[in-house]
Amino acid sequence: MIGWLLGGLVALLVAFALLAPLESLRWWSSQGSVQTRRTLALTTKQPSTPPATTDAPGASPQPERYVVYLSGIGVVDGEGISLREQAVWHRVQKDLPQVRVIAEVFPYAANDRSLLQRATSGMWTWLDKRRYRHRESVAPYLINLRNVLQVLVSADPRYGPTFNAGLSLAIWDALREHGYVPGSGVPVTLVGFSGGGQMAVGAASLLSLLGVPVSAVSIGGVFGADPGFDHLQHFWDIRGGRDRLRLLGPLVFPGRWPFTPSSPWHRAMKDGRVTIYDGGPVVHEGRNSYFEGRRVGSDGVMPADRLVGILDTILGSPVPQTPLPPPCDRTPPRHATRR
Repeated sequence: MIGWLLGGLVALLVAFALLAPLESLRWWSSQGSVQTRRTLALTTKQPSTPPATTDAPGASPQPERYVVYLSGIGVVDGEGISLREQAVWHRVQKDLPQVRVIAEVFPYAANDRSLLQRATSGMWTWLDKRRYRHRESVAPYLINLRNVLQVLVSADPRYGPTFNAGLSLAIWDALREHGYVPGSGVPVTLVGFSGGGQMAVGAASLLSLLGVPVSAVSIGGVFGADPGFDHLQHFWDIRGGRDRLRLLGPLVFPGRWPFTPSSPWHRAMKDGRVTIYDGGPVVHEGRNSYFEGRRVGSDGVMPADRLVGILDTILGSPVPQTPLPPPCDRTPPRHATRR
């Protein structure tokens, strides 16, 4: 009996892995390539709008900075972030009223459709509820598995460009809905937790082509040496001292290995566009994690207080203006040119 169950789990895992890239490829072939070219064409043709023009009577003033938060792999939609995450971002928004925080983008779909907007929404809703009622159950971790595979798709040089193009357009639409003016030059910082770190870096390339000054923050992020690093003005990496899951990034992605000095990650390190922050003695998730706001850590500091302080420092200061690599040295953004 146990053998049959293990066999079924292995077969399910293989099926998930094989199907993972198909969603973004289907989106790209049906509408993604057209949407990407159209968005690029419309944006490049629009005249730049200085930030001052948005302060006219009746117009919403532009913030000094936009922040887009991309949550970890445990979410089923863009608004499903945990109460701990919500509390941290509420405090950051209160501390920095000049910054506009957006936390509604679902980062694990190229077509901007959450798991609750599909024909299989009933299954994902059931799994989402069950994991809180029956913590010993293995089935709800299918959500994590499904989203982890999308992180791998984003980091894959074969499928990543199409997936990241779709995510970039979803972020672009969210920015526009919250008042972002194309050509205004207002900086945008993508903040990714866990697998959201890779999604933040992956989305940077197309956003940069859309004229957005983009930077990124990783909170215990798992990410590869994505070409997006060549388009980031700066990258802040918040690392927990007891977070073992974040070590998967430098372990499984060859572009982050020491003997690949020409990768986008190592170029960003060499250029001084990477700043590393000590996130304290925190684990990746759960009790005493980055967003823990009820229990003091082993060092006597509330982890959420430390994280808010770091985010306030990063997001409340101007983005360092370190020159980006010359365009000829960047990896070509294939998703922006291929049909």
